[in-house]
Amino acid sequence: MYAMSGPYVLLAAIAVALLVAVNRDLISTFQFRLMMISTGVLALVWTIFLGSVWQEYR
Repeated sequence: MYAMSGPYVLLAAIAVALLVAVNRDLISTFQFRLMMISTGVLALVWTIFLGSVWQEYR
C-alpha cells in the first residue's frame, strides 16, 4: 500500500517545502518549477508502472 501512495506523499511534501522556500525567497522560480514538474512526472510514471504491474498479476 505504501508503494501506491509513496510518490504522492513525496509530491505533497515537496510542494509544501517549495511553497515555504518561495515565500521566503530562498530559491528561484525556475528551481521551483523544475522540482514540481519532476515530482509530478515521477508520480505519473509510478502510477503507470504500478497500473501495468497490477494488471499483469490480476
